[in-house]
Amino acid sequence: MSIIQLIFFGLLVPCLVAQSFNQTHLGFPDSWDGDKYRELYCPSKNIPKWLDGYFLCQLSASYGNSSAPDGEKLSHMIDAIGAVGSFHVSNGQVVFSAQYYPARPYKIWEFYDRNMSKASVPFAGWSDYNLTAMSKWEQVPANPDSARFHPNLDFWKVGNRIIAGTEAPYWVGYEFDVRTLQKFKLFPFKEENDIFSTPRHTMIPISMAIHERNDADGTIWGSFSAMNFEEQRFYQGIFTVDTNGVRRVVGLYDYGAWDTNACGSNDEYIGDKTLLPGYIHSITSTENFVILPITSLLINPCKFKEPPLNNIRSAIQKGGLWGMDFYDMVPMRFLIFNKKTLEFTTQKPLEVFPSMFVTHQLNAFEAEDGNLVADMVVYDSHDPYIKYFYTDFLTKQLYPTTARVLRFTLDSKKQRVMYNYLIPQETISADFPQFNHNYEQKAYQWGYIVQHPFASGNSILKINVDEPAGSRNLEFRADPNLVLHEPWFVQKPETKKEDEGVLLVRGLDTAENKGVLIVLDAEKMVELGRAYVPISIPFGFHNRFFSKKDLGLPEGFQVGPSQYRPMDKKQGIATLPLKKITTILPSTSTEIPTTTTTEPSSTTTVPSTTTTTTPEPTTTSTTTKLTTSSSTTTTTTTPEPTTTITTSEKPVTLTTQTWTPPTTTTVKTTTVTLPTTTTPKIPRWWPLAGSATTEQPWWQKVQTGTTNTLPPLFPVSKSVEEKKVSVKPNESDNKVVEQKPTGGSMDEIYDQTLTALCSWIPKVFTSISNELCFKQGRTAAKWMAPIAQSYAERFRMGRANRKTSPNDNPNIQPSLKQMAFDPLQQEPIRFG
Repeated sequence: MSIIQLIFFGLLVPCLVAQSFNQTHLGFPDSWDGDKYRELYCPSKNIPKWLDGYFLCQLSASYGNSSAPDGEKLSHMIDAIGAVGSFHVSNGQVVFSAQYYPARPYKIWEFYDRNMSKASVPFAGWSDYNLTAMSKWEQVPANPDSARFHPNLDFWKVGNRIIAGTEAPYWVGYEFDVRTLQKFKLFPFKEENDIFSTPRHTMIPISMAIHERNDADGTIWGSFSAMNFEEQRFYQGIFTVDTNGVRRVVGLYDYGAWDTNACGSNDEYIGDKTLLPGYIHSITSTENFVILPITSLLINPCKFKEPPLNNIRSAIQKGGLWGMDFYDMVPMRFLIFNKKTLEFTTQKPLEVFPSMFVTHQLNAFEAEDGNLVADMVVYDSHDPYIKYFYTDFLTKQLYPTTARVLRFTLDSKKQRVMYNYLIPQETISADFPQFNHNYEQKAYQWGYIVQHPFASGNSILKINVDEPAGSRNLEFRADPNLVLHEPWFVQKPETKKEDEGVLLVRGLDTAENKGVLIVLDAEKMVELGRAYVPISIPFGFHNRFFSKKDLGLPEGFQVGPSQYRPMDKKQGIATLPLKKITTILPSTSTEIPTTTTTEPSSTTTVPSTTTTTTPEPTTTSTTTKLTTSSSTTTTTTTPEPTTTITTSEKPVTLTTQTWTPPTTTTVKTTTVTLPTTTTPKIPRWWPLAGSATTEQPWWQKVQTGTTNTLPPLFPVSKSVEEKKVSVKPNESDNKVVEQKPTGGSMDEIYDQTLTALCSWIPKVFTSISNELCFKQGRTAAKWMAPIAQSYAERFRMGRANRKTSPNDNPNIQPSLKQMAFDPLQQEPIRFG
């Protein structure tokens, strides 16, 4: 092995092993039963006592057996049986609980004993599904409050009420009691509009942006796409929801009438594409304006019909996208809506090339020069939805480095859009950005984003949006086995500094297959505390923290019948066995010579805990008893002269595991310059949300041959195979300056080699800085010096009078491979 190869090995290995997808499958369970426990008390330490509220998490909880045939398992995170997870944080204690949403797919799955192979995926979506099973839906007991889809994307706050939502514009999602995770019901909007109040064919909402924006007074701003089927005309709507749940449509933008004769082969729309609305997943707003980023993924009216069957002889049909197409020659568009005048500021959307796809927003504000500034995460295609969120993708590779963190400057007066990068890297493997929402609609300085989503050993990056060079950026890396999810910023009470607070981060320990809650210092990006969940928590999308003050709830832990779920449906309070036992002494105790007795508390439905400890226990037994009047847990160890009994009227978190703060690293991001990259461009994806109907289901019409021109309620598409094309690197950027030997010592040769290597390595490998290159290179040189010296003596490399030859110059021409897709090889996107 040559000097160059050894140095390369020492430099690249730490970067290659930083993240891993080897245990990612633990986040996609076959059948998760975390809802069976009423409450799980989480051993914790250093949780700030001023945190008092509920950290709610969207969970994509169950998929079926991953080795099951197609049509008997779920393969996309949006399709997975949805659940809500809740971390109740108060007075330094943490309690975890979870519950599935009572949506129709869950009811079917529950009807078949939570066996997806028996249920056979009886609903159309991103995963392959079974037409025969869909015809048997009537076997499932009817539930008038059962949603068509899983509301497993994000949460809305309407007044003091919480909604778990998806992109269905009519019902949005479920309202529920955050304290008990019970009383699920479709949110009853008070419709003061003529679009949602009475569904009619003259104006049918198609899709809605799930990520809303909120004013200081609690008003929600949202957007939806709609179509007038009589006039063949598309609209973009703006609506508000006040704290009482009243929804008003305050603005409609008319895209124009599309040409019904412009449907070409493969149902492609070949007319004027500016007349088509683009998919919008998230919106943003300033104090006076709402900003709608219209992506290049367009709603295709030519596909407003049943998707074709991919195999007429099989009941198993391919899932995926149907109803939208991504056009890589259509620019990104912006609509700006004035909150005060309730009018759109321009007659036509502002445009900026190239084609783009936006997932999530950071923040937006009005600059001093009158321009609007909007920060968001952008991709060159819609790959995150048609590729990245499939389980077979995430379990076999890392989240790709294709995201761009951009700042758009919208100039309405000059009708132009400009953008720049907020981080040094042109593209990054990151998404799920967050910031201090107390600065929403205001000029701000700090943002937070997840690097390498869904991979163990990933990190949270803190971004200074005012300094794109990245010199003030910080990065938090936890344990190598931890998978970190979207953070949520909580401001510390009575502080004015923007980043003075904490980040709540949910994680999964893939080594133990157990969940964790991590509290980070948002200013220094170091860990403050941690709570251990005694069960696994599946992966999911978004998380939000709601304080009890904001929800109008009494502060602190409240014990009472309404706090707990029905006993006959849950297994009671879980105290699961852990490795080490260190009992926290209570405020009051009673010493008894040798024997141990337990008396139930006189207060009804109050957990009473009795713990007996000895200095050197040799035998441990645990017994849990549940009665209608009290709950008693007794832990007995080998008797010793002194025994302590504790009875408490409030749930007490027992720390049953010695906690040691994990090793954390705070990394400052340095400025790097990246070469221009070629980003893959692939077709189509995303569901159309339609209104409830009593008509014959579309799949039955397909079976009977009945035609129907209306779109299905959920889209589907065929997987697109990618063709890798090697891109020839720019060798001029990687040229090594010829170094002539000036001395005979090995140290000089090492220094010359390192200088040559480190002059271009940071340009090619963005994760390696010049300082890291020298540091790792010298470390490698220490242990390889004896070997190299031996070679030097053999070949007389150490002689100062040795003549150089052309063969002495190292031939360093790294191969820079990039991924590209040949558009000529793309198959038409079909339902199959």
